[in-house]
Amino acid sequence: MRNIYLLLRLLTYILVFFCVAGPVLCEDASPDIPLRHPVYSLLDRLNARGWVAVPDTRPLTRIQVAQILSAVSVQSMSATERGLINRYIAELENRAAFAHEPRWTWRDSATSVTLEPLVRQQVIARRGDNLVNETASQTHIGGSVRGRFHTLGFYARHFEAREWSNQPRLRREDVLAHPIEDVQLKGKKADFRESIFQLAWANSWMRIDAGKGSLSWGPGRTGNLLISNNAPSYGLFRLQTSRGRLRYTHIASSLRARPGLIDTTRRWIDNGHVRIFLRQKRLAAHRLEIAFSKVRIGLHEAVVYGDRGFELLYVLPVAVFAGTQNHLGNRDNLVIGADISARIRTGLTLYGAWFFDDMVKFDPDAFSNQFAFQVGAFWVDPMGLRDTDVRAEYVRVEPYVYAHNFDINTYEHYDILLGYPTGPNADRYFAQVTHRFSPSLKASLTFARERQGENPVNPDGTIVNVGGNAQLGRRLQDAPTRDFMSGDVETYQKIGGRVVFTPVRNWTLQVQYQHHRIITQQNRATGHEWTATMDVNFY
Repeated sequence: MRNIYLLLRLLTYILVFFCVAGPVLCEDASPDIPLRHPVYSLLDRLNARGWVAVPDTRPLTRIQVAQILSAVSVQSMSATERGLINRYIAELENRAAFAHEPRWTWRDSATSVTLEPLVRQQVIARRGDNLVNETASQTHIGGSVRGRFHTLGFYARHFEAREWSNQPRLRREDVLAHPIEDVQLKGKKADFRESIFQLAWANSWMRIDAGKGSLSWGPGRTGNLLISNNAPSYGLFRLQTSRGRLRYTHIASSLRARPGLIDTTRRWIDNGHVRIFLRQKRLAAHRLEIAFSKVRIGLHEAVVYGDRGFELLYVLPVAVFAGTQNHLGNRDNLVIGADISARIRTGLTLYGAWFFDDMVKFDPDAFSNQFAFQVGAFWVDPMGLRDTDVRAEYVRVEPYVYAHNFDINTYEHYDILLGYPTGPNADRYFAQVTHRFSPSLKASLTFARERQGENPVNPDGTIVNVGGNAQLGRRLQDAPTRDFMSGDVETYQKIGGRVVFTPVRNWTLQVQYQHHRIITQQNRATGHEWTATMDVNFY
């Protein structure tokens, strides 16, 4: 614990030094743009056409995105592209693009504050053969505040939510909303909430921020192997620096352990009530990104460790986790990865990612050498079809990836993986075609096919561990070998379409239909899902 106090004191001294000795005006202390904001799909399109260079270390800041969009000056862009660029530039510069926008802004020479409401109303209807027919409604209500105070940028967002259904909510897994943190189950209702916040400071060569949020590292858009944004937000301290073609990011994060992982040394009776504490869990990660004219390479590593506070050697941004984890006794969950994206011609980008979990050097057949890979393509205006995008991806995750011998070190936050959402012993095909009719209207068609090798259950209730569940690492009684797609194979196939209408900036009406089929060793089931959504600043 003393090391943590010394580290926090050191970081405080560093921050005070840069605030005093650094430039009076920070280069970019603006808050991040949340990862679900629709501007990121536009940035992917502009990047594929070679008009701008967009990093794969996300989220990006408001000033960063405004600079990227303002730099686009191409005569051949479509009216839809120009309309979207103008719309997002106006939003990032706090200029009204439409009359009567629900926003309040106040500013002076040293301070600015912007308040916005947050609303989501969604209705979901599920029908099918051999499936439970369900109708659910989700309501999110909240708001956000962002701005700056002298050289500091800040952002905070909070919502309260309830999900109603005609089916009872008996377990956390029954809730359709995703992702969620703690949830209160109340029969056919479920209540939950989430807060994210950020405080940032920067000078001309470094940016430091702390708060609670989500990250996405890599070129994948259905998820990334090392860090994706499918998990709930988590607390993090982040340092970023860049120079020329290089961009480096380091984070130290606090995760939430599963509800069942109780710290048995901390259980007391207080005022007649039993207080139970979860075990501590941390994440440290860093990524180096190298950008060339048409190629971008990313190298990163991460480690999940538990049952102690922040480890000094993992928090330091110059640490090499592969060696540090060995120094600390090889008791933590170390993962490393690399990715590359290349624009092979105007409008067409190919990308790939590789991921290794607990790799053992000089022994390629070792059980600990678990890996995953992802390949994909993004094609803008294929065959001359203006304002159209095509994306295709394939992902394969080997057995036991993301799992660990110690349950506390599972590569997850709450009960959701930090990496690719399929989990281990699975693969996934994905294809999507999107067309924008105007800056306010777009439609897409999607196909996805996923196979999952689940752990079989014997008649006596015991589990046969084939590495099909990240929550269950290898046990002493498990087989010393592993085979991809062993166990009870389940296949999920989804085909659907979506129409999104945004008549006013960040006011979205969305209608979606999805036909899905589930094939197991016991039976087959087909189903339909209709979803209608209204969003106001919900991203």
